[in-house]
Amino acid sequence: MENYSLENGNMVIANPYAVTTAQTDIMGEQQRHESGNALAANSEARAIASVKAQVLMAKQFPRDPAYAMNRILEECKRPTLVEHALYSFPRGKEMVHGPSIRLAEVIARNFGNMTFGYEVLERRLSQGKTISGAGSSIIRAYAWDLETNLLIERQFEVKHWRSTRNGGYPITEDRDIFELEANMASRRIRACILQMIPGDVTDAAVAACKMTASSGIIEMMANPESRSKLVNQMLRIYGKMGVTQDDLEGFLHANVDSWNADHMLRLKEVKTSLDDGNTTLGDHFPRLAVENQNATVDKAQVKRLMEAAKATGMQGAISDELKKMGIAKFADVPANKYDEVMVMIQGFGVPSEEAPAQIEDPAAEPAAEAPQE
Repeated sequence: MENYSLENGNMVIANPYAVTTAQTDIMGEQQRHESGNALAANSEARAIASVKAQVLMAKQFPRDPAYAMNRILEECKRPTLVEHALYSFPRGKEMVHGPSIRLAEVIARNFGNMTFGYEVLERRLSQGKTISGAGSSIIRAYAWDLETNLLIERQFEVKHWRSTRNGGYPITEDRDIFELEANMASRRIRACILQMIPGDVTDAAVAACKMTASSGIIEMMANPESRSKLVNQMLRIYGKMGVTQDDLEGFLHANVDSWNADHMLRLKEVKTSLDDGNTTLGDHFPRLAVENQNATVDKAQVKRLMEAAKATGMQGAISDELKKMGIAKFADVPANKYDEVMVMIQGFGVPSEEAPAQIEDPAAEPAAEAPQE
């Protein structure tokens, strides 16, 4: 078909977008009400109105890039944000640094005219006690620039399953499923946000966070008293995860007495990476790789944990906490997490020293289970 014509001897180029409006089979509002879909129509109308309002406001009040950048940089001066703003992990012989989930959310909020989040599209219930029969959720994570109408989204499936050292078990409680969905979705949301935000904006925010973190740590490390407190605090934090001082010294290639602000900043970034689930202990400390973490607590340690739990009188709450840690029963507690679990139990108010002297044989199968209410 020719894309031009002659009118009164003049050539006229046809508009390729000048097409007849397509006819649709969509029911009108009145038809939907008459067909018994009034509730669905109402819901749809509210959702459309909400989206239209957001887009309209974004068009009426477009973002000021310079003002948005200043807001982001100002946020990056907050020590409480910087504490969890950056992560790092090894990739080959290099260390990769980047913004954490928290920092990505802060950048998006201050960039303006953006919305992000996730929605559960489908949730399938568990059909058995094996991983193949475990339930699952289909989730959509997204970031939407209302001003440019650019939508970035990720759709993925999450199994309702918690792995342990000796296998795993299905998750069936609504609260546990919700927490799992939110945790897995947050990583995809960050990916969507960072894909949408200009790279130089993200780089500037990361650099500002590093500057804030470094200045605070440099000041603390310059004072012998505050340096000692900071180093000991870091050793305790990693010690609860089974990471020894020797592990940290090997990772940093420096003796603890020579640690400086750069070393402390690296350890903070690694902790954030572990908290966000970007890496595992084995990625940073080969001794703690998965294949070397199969050892569980011995019988004497199981007994001490059970005694401490029984003494609190809050076995049900402790059982819930264990499940959040991916541990089905005391006998499954990894050897390198014994101290962490004991501290958690003691946090319920009764020191382990006050625990009763006698309790059932932990070697017996019933006694090895996590405490139940």
